[in-house]
Amino acid sequence: MNNLDWEANNSSQDLTKQDKFSMEQLKAMQLVARMKEAADRCGAGFVGGFVSPTGQRFMMSNVDSDDVQMQAINAQLDAMQDQRLFELMQDTDGEELTG
Repeated sequence: MNNLDWEANNSSQDLTKQDKFSMEQLKAMQLVARMKEAADRCGAGFVGGFVSPTGQRFMMSNVDSDDVQMQAINAQLDAMQDQRLFELMQDTDGEELTG
């Protein structure tokens, strides 16, 4: 059995701070996972994901990363993520986005 070495740091001990992922993000992650599972059962290729309002990317796939369509989708997600982060940088001082 593999054990995970984990120690709480100061930020994870503070229970007043919001969790990293919102319920909306968790539901979206679950939806993407279900779609991938359905594609796996059918033997179909799948690439799915989203860019959250905070600029974080979540993606699941069952195709090779060097697949042409996968590369095109990654390029589109890169552009979406860059645009969202640019918008957030304009609205904030940028320090909130690190991490």
